[in-house]
Formats: sequence, C-alpha cells, structure tokens
Amino acid sequence: MIKKCLLLSFGILFTLVAVFLFYFLNNHNSVEIPKNLHLKNGDLILRSGTSTESYVVILADSKTEFSHIGIISIENNTPYVIHAVPHKNHFIKKDKLEDFLSPENASKYAIYRANLKEDILEKVTIEAETYYQKKYTFDTDYDLKTNTKLYCTELVLKAYQNSGIPLKINPKEFNYILGKQFIILPSEFTNHPFFNKIN
Repeated sequence: MIKKCLLLSFGILFTLVAVFLFYFLNNHNSVEIPKNLHLKNGDLILRSGTSTESYVVILADSKTEFSHIGIISIENNTPYVIHAVPHKNHFIKKDKLEDFLSPENASKYAIYRANLKEDILEKVTIEAETYYQKKYTFDTDYDLKTNTKLYCTELVLKAYQNSGIPLKINPKEFNYILGKQFIILPSEFTNHPFFNKIN
C-alpha cells in the first residue's frame, strides 16, 4: 500500500514538473501560414497545442510532435477546421484556420493529404460538417462505441470510415496516473501510408 502511494505521489509530482516546464519553455510565437498553401476539403491538419492536455498527449505519443487533429473544410475560399476539443459548451467546433493556429492554440502545425479523388474527400468533409451541424459533443470518456460523442482523432477516423474509406487504425493503450484507456493517438494518422505530408 505504501509503495502504491509513493508511486502515485511520484507520478503526480513528475506530471506537475513536466507541465510547469512545458508552460515556461514552450515557444508561443505566431505560427506562419504560407500564402501559397493550397488546402483542400478533407485535408488533415495537426497542431502542437499549448494546453496541459496537449502536453500529456505528446508525452504519451512518442511517434509524433502533434497533440491535436482536425479536418479542413473550404467555404467560399476560406479554410475552416472541424475538430473536437474540450471547451466551454463541449460541441464539435468549426474554427477559421487562423483561429485554429493562433498563438494561444498552437506552436506548430502540419498538413496531411489522402491520395483520393476530390469527390471522395468532399464526402469526408460533409460527414465532418454533419457532426458540427448536429452539435455532437466532445467525448470525455474516449469511447469509440458512441457516435454522437467524439474526440479529435475519433472524429477524423469516423468521418473517413463513414464516407466509405476503410481506414484501419487501432487504438493504443494510454496510461495515465489514474488508470488506463485505449485511444487513437495522432501518430496513427501521421504514420499511416494513406496520408502524405504536404506542409
């Protein structure tokens, strides 16, 4: 029992120190968005966030430097990002690209694109838009069985799968201080042969 208490105390202390260092050492300069960046519907955008939750994801996912992912939707030549993130009202969000990549939200980013026809990627975007329009919420339980509650990588996976694209992505065991959870980490997309980095 004493051993478990000591391990738990050490885990909490380590996490607090790591978060402290993250906040004070992380570079919060503006992310530059190239003017010649030609985004398309269905593109994946990943960012390295500036929140505590983002840092925990990066600690857990050693295969990537990104903690969050969304789907690009182009409307009247303006790029938006549809994504699931914990926030005040919990609904799926649709933010303008510059807001998604603001200094408060991102320290770096990358764009990945699937080698698919535009009409197929349009279906992916419409599917993600449906989650936003129907006011699906952020899945605080990280449960892949629920379809009206989604977390960021789950939103991307289901938008592709429900559009007829058989992405085979397996959740990984995520260990944290208070227990274990099987979740889909961002590296499952960045390392997937289906997607290529374009920026």
